[in-house]
This record gives sequence, structure tokens and C-alpha cells, in this order.
Amino acid sequence: MRLILLFLLAVSTVAAQEYYFTDYSIEIAPDSRGRVVETVSFTLVTLSGNISEVEFATAITPESLEVYDTQGRLQHFQEGSSIVVPLRRTLSGGEKQKLRFVMQLPELVRPYGDSRMLSMSYVADVLVRNFSISVRLPEGSVLVSEPRWEGYAVYPVPDRILTDGRHIIVRWHREQLEPGDRFRILVMYRGEDTSLLPLLLALGGMVAGAAATYLYLRRRTGAPRGEAEKVVRMVLREDEQKVYDLISQRGEILQEEVVRETGFSRSKVSKLVRNLEEKGIIEKEPYRKTNRLRLRDQA
Repeated sequence: MRLILLFLLAVSTVAAQEYYFTDYSIEIAPDSRGRVVETVSFTLVTLSGNISEVEFATAITPESLEVYDTQGRLQHFQEGSSIVVPLRRTLSGGEKQKLRFVMQLPELVRPYGDSRMLSMSYVADVLVRNFSISVRLPEGSVLVSEPRWEGYAVYPVPDRILTDGRHIIVRWHREQLEPGDRFRILVMYRGEDTSLLPLLLALGGMVAGAAATYLYLRRRTGAPRGEAEKVVRMVLREDEQKVYDLISQRGEILQEEVVRETGFSRSKVSKLVRNLEEKGIIEKEPYRKTNRLRLRDQA
């Protein structure tokens, strides 16, 4: 699996502790031919010193690039392997500046069998607060699973999977990234396959995640459970799927039984149960010295 270092920012000639980024957003929009438009928006917050320009590098050279601040487009120029953007004015300690980079990138999406694989990696050069990444799939595309990768269609587990009525959108969010932290994503999808798209479009817009999608489909539209489960599995890891399958098959099961059936340790099962509970897929209730587990829509 090839991961691409997509966007690494550094402020020229300034020590890392003299600034940080906040409201850092990466929006990735591949088209039907695999070309990608990426928009990176953030606020640069200075702590001390003077900052007059921003330098950034990508692992692949953008086919096109535009840079904006709140007043309009900014000029930029190539300097070695980096691109330098002079700011409209020098920032001193305590000042903020919003910036937006819009670029078209080749080779971010690659064919993988009859599907497509989008992968990228972001490395935080300095402190980043309120960090998010979103991928908007081409119209008519659906997420697919890959058995050789433990059934993942999306990695890591996203915070939300939703639709704007035409596209599936996958989002991740982190409150904070420390300097040196790496955030990697992988999305497997296929175009011209609408077998699951009507289920997502039936939500009529914003969906609060695959678990909420599942509950909506079961309770509101009467969708077959087998079809709805495909949506749930988009955000389940392999071990979470094993626990989910046991609960789904039994209808109700004790947590101690899950330990015996899976061979996992008690602490691992507790963590998996907590993950499924937080995603809104299952619920638990105390029962003697263990817990009784069931799917939420079967309560």
C-alpha cells in the first residue's frame, strides 16, 4: 500500500514554537478519471517573531495551484523543491492569517483491481488544532470492502460518512495533532455501481455516520437488514466485526460469552464493546457480573 505525503507546511526561517495552525481542513475531491482537486484551508497563528512568507512542499508536483488569503489571490514562486508564498504583510506575535490552497494533483488515486484506491498522509510540522480531512467521492461511486485488508473500505475508522444527495463524503476529525504526528487515510471505492447509493440518498442529505445510517434504514425505510449491514461494515475493523456478527446472529449475548466465543481477552472485548457502543451500533446493560449486549434497534 503506497501512502503519499500530500501536504507538508513549514513557515520559512521561523522556529516551530513561534506559530501553530488552527481550523486546519483538507478537502479531497477526485473526479471520475482519478484526478484530484484538493483544498487546504487553515489559520496561521503567530506566537512571537515576524512571519513574512509560507513555504510548503508536496511529494508530487501540483498540476495547478492557487493560493488565497481573506483579501484575494496571493502570488507564489518555486524555490528548489518547495513553493514559497509571500504574505500580503508581515505578521508579528499574536496575529492571525487565514490561508487557502487549491491545487490539482495527479497520481493520488490509483486503480486496484476493479476498484480505485485513494491514499494520502499528512505530517504535522507544528502544533495543529481542530484538524479535519474529508473525501468527496465522484458522483455515482460507492465504498467497497477489501478482504485482503481485513475488510476495510476506509481507514482509519471515519468520524462521519454522509451524503450531499449526489456524492458520498467521508470525514475524519482530530482535536489536535502534535508536531511529528502523522495522519494517514485510505479509501477504496468503485464507480458506476449504485447498489448501495439509493440507501444513502434515502437519508435526504446529512447522515451522522454509518451507524446512524444503519439505524435509520432499519427503522424508517424498512431496508433489508443484509443491505443495511453493508453500510455498517464500512466503519468496522475486523475484530469489531467479529463481535458485531456474534451479537447480530444471537440477537442478544452476554459479554462473557463473547470472550469465550472469540478467544479475545476480557480487556480486549471490553474495548471492542465500548467502540461499538460509542458508534451507536449496540447497547449494553449490566447483568450479574457481566453485560448483556444487543443491537440498538433490537432494544
